[in-house]
Amino acid sequence: MDSEDFVAKSPAHSKSSSAATKPTDTETLWLGAHLSVAGGLELAVEEAKSLRFGGLQVFTRNQRVWKTPPLTAAEIEAFRAAREDSIFAEPGRIVSHNSYLVNLASPDDTARAKSIECERTELERCEQLGIDASVAHPGAHLGSPRKPKDANNLVAEPSGDELEGLRRIAKSIDEIHKQLRGYRVRIALETTTGSGTNLGYAFRHLAIIRDLVKAPERVAFCIDTCHIVSSGYGHATAVDASATLDAFDAVCGLAHVAVMHMNDSEAPPASRRDLHAHIGHGSCGKPIFEAVMRHSKLTCVPKVLETEKGDAPSGVQWDVVNAKALAAMAKGRSAARLGAVVLCVCGALMFGGCSAQWFKRTATAKAAQPAVLRTEPTVAEEEILVAADKAMAHEDYETALRLFRDLLNDNPTLSCAYLGMGQALLAEGDPQRAETAFARAVKLTPSSFPSQYGHGEVLAALGRVGEAVDAFRRALAIRPLDLATNLALAKSYLELDQANNALIFARKSVEIDPTSAAAQIRLAEALSGVGDGAGAVSAYETAIELGDPSKELLLALVQAYGAQKRFEEAVNTAQALLAMGPDANAAERLGWARFRMGRFDEALAAYEQALVIDPDHWPSLNGVGVLKLNAWINSEKRLDAARDEARKAFQRSLQVNGDQPKVTALLIRYRLGDDPR
Repeated sequence: MDSEDFVAKSPAHSKSSSAATKPTDTETLWLGAHLSVAGGLELAVEEAKSLRFGGLQVFTRNQRVWKTPPLTAAEIEAFRAAREDSIFAEPGRIVSHNSYLVNLASPDDTARAKSIECERTELERCEQLGIDASVAHPGAHLGSPRKPKDANNLVAEPSGDELEGLRRIAKSIDEIHKQLRGYRVRIALETTTGSGTNLGYAFRHLAIIRDLVKAPERVAFCIDTCHIVSSGYGHATAVDASATLDAFDAVCGLAHVAVMHMNDSEAPPASRRDLHAHIGHGSCGKPIFEAVMRHSKLTCVPKVLETEKGDAPSGVQWDVVNAKALAAMAKGRSAARLGAVVLCVCGALMFGGCSAQWFKRTATAKAAQPAVLRTEPTVAEEEILVAADKAMAHEDYETALRLFRDLLNDNPTLSCAYLGMGQALLAEGDPQRAETAFARAVKLTPSSFPSQYGHGEVLAALGRVGEAVDAFRRALAIRPLDLATNLALAKSYLELDQANNALIFARKSVEIDPTSAAAQIRLAEALSGVGDGAGAVSAYETAIELGDPSKELLLALVQAYGAQKRFEEAVNTAQALLAMGPDANAAERLGWARFRMGRFDEALAAYEQALVIDPDHWPSLNGVGVLKLNAWINSEKRLDAARDEARKAFQRSLQVNGDQPKVTALLIRYRLGDDPR
């Protein structure tokens, strides 16, 4: 319908309405935001009306607990009364979002039954309130997870685990529908980024669920712009963005979209990460927002923001700033005029969005905050932490981070939530933000061993080894006999070239657990660093006796044998290493040991074997070069073929690794060719 038709028909602009003024762009374009219901459900409607929004999303209950008291008649009446004689009396403009705890794809029957009950309760509340759709994340199949950096395959058929998960979702929805016969409210399945084992990152997933459900007319969809960009769909140009919406239309049907989530993405495209940013301050780009705002099939679909609350530098609420930016894109106006309003400095970010403190609340939420904040969780918070830990165990970091953030929205001094967030961010490959989370956890509870140790881990990952040592020492003061901390200190001191200090903690590690191969390896490295080669060999040999030796361990032992001139043992160990599988480093060390024993032909064969495995293995090229150079010199420089092979080997080595002054000096000294530099 056209906006002019809407103005004539909307209850918000009837003669009896006190708001009989010209509708704003945000109202006619169905733009709005997810707003707080702190103090009463009806207050979210009142706030949306005061902001002149045309769309609204709410939580009808505490989304972080399984059970909630039923709505009272007074609550229902207050909510419905707030909608009367306003734009929100029109069907479809208000949606809810279900609990983050729900996982309709869970393979665990008990957990799935719990999720079905929670989702059923949400739909009952929506039906009572007159809300037409409730957004739900499809769920996580909890089978074999992909690596965080593995890209989504958006066109492939679902894997076995994924298909089973999609079937469980459909079966769960059928059960809910069976219990709620005749209800009008629809479940709106949301697109996801595909983190962990989450389903819904491919449009095909949503279509399959709807096809499998016995009453598909009761299933709708929610498209999140941040999620589809982070999932890997095209967005950078107008053609790309239009093609993405066309793809959704072809696979799922835009006619079934009940709500749009309008969020920019702080994470890179195709990163499979869910980090919302203010409009224009992320990686989504204008084309995808313009495509949504101008698409005829999405005209009368609520477009709600889920971006950070608070005020922009101009003093205007971010929700208003973002909504106006989207409204400008709908009309094709240049957004330059809005630049002064939208501008914000996104440096010094913590965990998402352009606010220095992502957990900043609206004034309403702050007023509801308790005067005394706790660092220890309540029973209800503990239940959410358990759910987040389960998500972490299945590498579903997106869900875990969302739960941790929600906990901190209610209580920004809950140190264990910062700890969990740090662990999730570190596992997700974001050590910078993880460090910020661990630092906050440490500040709130300095006596927490996991926080101190985790802070040390992430500092080490960032290359801030000196600071990592300080953090590990604080952790050790809490648990002096912790093996992992002693090992971490030994490793850190080795990286700082402080072998004597490393030796202290390596020996302590062995004392704590004499059967630990890792402790023996660290002891060997420290002994080697202080010049005790015989002790290093002994420690490496002990490590091998304690468990299945890795390639890295055997290679280190070859090196240790060589340093002690125990070349026969070095040869035997290198051969054992090669027996585990092709390895250029092992073949090169075998050649090196044979060379030191004067077995030159066997050495050359080993070097050549290494180059078959890796033609660019420059240490082996140098080995070939030295052997051929020696052959030329020993022939009284008559074997020109050997000289030529030496030159070629050295020059190729320098092409691979140019920082080898000794090799360059050999080429010049023996006039093997032009200076390759």
